[in-house]
Amino acid sequence: MAEAKTITAPLEEKKRDYAQDIAKGIGILSVMFVHIFDYPKWYEIIMAITGVWLMPFFFTLSGYYYHPGARKPSESIRRRTKQLLKPYFIYSGVIWLCTTVYNLITTTQGFGEALWANVKQYLTFLFSRNSLVLFGLAEKSMAPVADPSTGISFTGITVPFWFIMTMFMADVIFFLIADFALSKIKRFISVTSALVLCTFLLNVLVDAIGFGLPWNIQNVPMAVALMLVGAMFGQSKLLSKDYTKPKWMVINSIAVLAIIALIQWQFPGAGAFAGGVFIFFGAVEVFPCVLFGIAAPFMVVSFSRLLEKIPVLNKALIWVGLRTLPILLVHMFISEFISVFTGIDAKVLGETGAIVGESALNLLLTLAVIVLYRIVWESILKKMYAKKKAA
Repeated sequence: MAEAKTITAPLEEKKRDYAQDIAKGIGILSVMFVHIFDYPKWYEIIMAITGVWLMPFFFTLSGYYYHPGARKPSESIRRRTKQLLKPYFIYSGVIWLCTTVYNLITTTQGFGEALWANVKQYLTFLFSRNSLVLFGLAEKSMAPVADPSTGISFTGITVPFWFIMTMFMADVIFFLIADFALSKIKRFISVTSALVLCTFLLNVLVDAIGFGLPWNIQNVPMAVALMLVGAMFGQSKLLSKDYTKPKWMVINSIAVLAIIALIQWQFPGAGAFAGGVFIFFGAVEVFPCVLFGIAAPFMVVSFSRLLEKIPVLNKALIWVGLRTLPILLVHMFISEFISVFTGIDAKVLGETGAIVGESALNLLLTLAVIVLYRIVWESILKKMYAKKKAA
């Protein structure tokens, strides 16, 4: 019992660093921007700069608050299973039901044919498109539905869900090896290097066969490596106020952004974690991904410390940052239905990129609906919890 108190006391006494919640808020808003806003062609370099670092950033930051020995690996895995897989299946089920009802109402196919087409989409989602390709099923019975008569593509609006499965698989491995890898700097360097090399070799295989492995497991080892980097940052307090002081905030942010911009200028799209698949330069993109995962947290957290000084914006970004998971899971779904019911389409620009208003309006409406949905839903949950506690 004495040992348990020694381990957990620092966790209880540690004051929360809200700059990192602001950073997560910036991150998830950037994800929404990348997925919804249809940017002009001349805007590609800015789009690349705002997009390529996002997924590595989230993996690194997810490991930041890990405390070696605080919990048994089995307990941590159990907690993450509940935190990730439960919403994964609940949200996907509700979204599939909504899209299926809409597609059945609007389809020009027969009812049975349309229903089976939508069932196939959910099976494709559950078993991964890559799995279906690997086992020769994608071109037979479970291919994603592309026929316009089927209405909204469920597999299209659930693209961000890949991140949850990758994060879950990475979490399982991370919790099993973290204490060992973080116990000595030599072990940390050896383990993270081996994980990055493993991802590189798996992606060499992916490049050779022409499609990803099931559930994009080729990138899981790299995600684990980034989580270990985040945990080492946490132990060293490299993202704390001591290392992100006011005079260095702007310098750090601009310097890292300049590095990312330089890479994107020379190698457009390099390191883009698109649906778990590297889509521009193949296996070598592992290395800029790792670089972004190391550098981006300094950039975003440093910038977030500046935003801490703006009260209203500070509170808004913290609110968003504390709800990254539900926002990730619903934003494309909400954006699509806004397009369907209002005609305000997120993808309207064409080659010249002259019209941005409709796309921007869709993005703003999507954010407004998400905020309203979370306020109402959390209010309902709060009342249910109060009644349960009173009983």
